[in-house]
Amino acid sequence: MRVLLIAGKDDFNEDVSKVTGIGRYVREVYEGLKKQIDVEAYPLFDYSSIFSSINSIIKGTFHDYSSYDIIHLLSPKPFFPLRKGKAKWITTVHDLFFLKYNESKPSPFMQKIYLKSILSSDAIIAVSSLVKEDVEKLGYKKKIFVINPGIGEEFFTSPKKPEKKDVIKIGYIGRLDSERKDLIRGIEVFRKIKEKNVIFELWGNYNPDSEIFKRIKKESEEDPRIRIMGPAPDEKLVEIYDSFDAFFFPTKEEGFGLPIVEAQARGVPVIVFKDARIPEEACNYCIRINEEFPQIDYIKSFKEKYNDALRKYASKFSLGISVKNILNSYGSIMLEL
Repeated sequence: MRVLLIAGKDDFNEDVSKVTGIGRYVREVYEGLKKQIDVEAYPLFDYSSIFSSINSIIKGTFHDYSSYDIIHLLSPKPFFPLRKGKAKWITTVHDLFFLKYNESKPSPFMQKIYLKSILSSDAIIAVSSLVKEDVEKLGYKKKIFVINPGIGEEFFTSPKKPEKKDVIKIGYIGRLDSERKDLIRGIEVFRKIKEKNVIFELWGNYNPDSEIFKRIKKESEEDPRIRIMGPAPDEKLVEIYDSFDAFFFPTKEEGFGLPIVEAQARGVPVIVFKDARIPEEACNYCIRINEEFPQIDYIKSFKEKYNDALRKYASKFSLGISVKNILNSYGSIMLEL
């Protein structure tokens, strides 16, 4: 079996600390697959300029793919291969946020192009049952595989025994300036906590000029318990999760919710809003709230009671299992040739 993985140039080549969740997915899938099959990486899409963007689409359209068995587009792109021969084209769909949120929306014309590309695929890999439902609502009638992303082995090492401390640390990891992540709502709920020894650490990238970040910064200046930490270095991610007493993820919606699984793999309770649209498979053990934060004693008791259960449940989402399921999807599609 010969497989070609297609993604953006930055997804394959950019410094790992600067890539998105999709960039991490691209690298992890490539590294996992190349240990087992004949796979090549094609860093096709370059959005550094209008010219390079158009050139990427043209190259992708006329490239000869006929020597491959599988063409795997690792996230939706404006991709319409004319010379694919008998190769099967699979697209991984992580979400359809480009239809909903201004921060993710391309022009109406490009929205149609992205949708047409998804619907033209020979098969879809949806990263969750929720994404599968969304793709089906688009009218997609061909094969959809639900394959959850995986997390690395470093998340399954035994956590160090926590030191006794006077401070209770609530943590967040993700973009700070995202409309969808809804961090401002999370901060408003956090500020209702009266205890002075409870802090809220905010880890993630941000645009300092964005209106959302400016408001978050103002909130942190008014309440010193809210601490803006900056980007979370990849090599320190496990250590950061281990420092949390709870992980607060105030997101409106997730395609899968990898940070939820990462936190649970470290035995850290995850708090989300009840009205958040998050796949059940990722959030089975989440603490769901309305507009009031759980009592600190409840969080402590939850962590003690469910530590092992959280870690065991998260083990279902290992990178090895995810890569194995992707290979199985390739085999299933090949049988149809």
